[in-house]
Amino acid sequence: MNKLFILLALLGLTACHKSAEKPRIDFGPGTGFSYRDGSNFPVGQQDPSDWTSDATWNTEETNLFPDLKLTLNTPQPAGFIRDTYLYPNPAPTATWGLASTATTNGTRPDFMVTAVLVGADYQVIQRIAPTSSAKGEFKVAFDYAKLGLQPGTLYRLYYVLYDAGGLLYKGHGDLSYQQ
Repeated sequence: MNKLFILLALLGLTACHKSAEKPRIDFGPGTGFSYRDGSNFPVGQQDPSDWTSDATWNTEETNLFPDLKLTLNTPQPAGFIRDTYLYPNPAPTATWGLASTATTNGTRPDFMVTAVLVGADYQVIQRIAPTSSAKGEFKVAFDYAKLGLQPGTLYRLYYVLYDAGGLLYKGHGDLSYQQ
């Protein structure tokens, strides 16, 4: 009986330990990111889940945007974004950008964008405050050394696009800092 009690107590402690672990990002199979060269062309392995629209986010992901007054797990209009990219990847510095799809009159609708760069445990490294696009485009440069990133480590950028009507697009992309 004593041995059974000890075994059950150990199993209970193990279960408690596992549930208390911090959630970690699953970067996916292979290298976990999409390779891009300095001209933004895909080279090497590509991760089809990166730099596309995400249908739903888990609690850790939605909690990255506490000040955003949007419901993030709602349907997004199809075809709003023409391009989303980060290049080069891997690299010591990179450019991340987005562009909306042109309307029938040839203009691209503007949008607001906010983003959060995180480590594997969802720890926030950098926030990009809500910013308006310019003529339907948005770009920002990252200098990974200045951000304190560790070479050879994967990181994730979560981003949300919206306007006065609500959520337009949300997604993520994985990046690797290589010197």
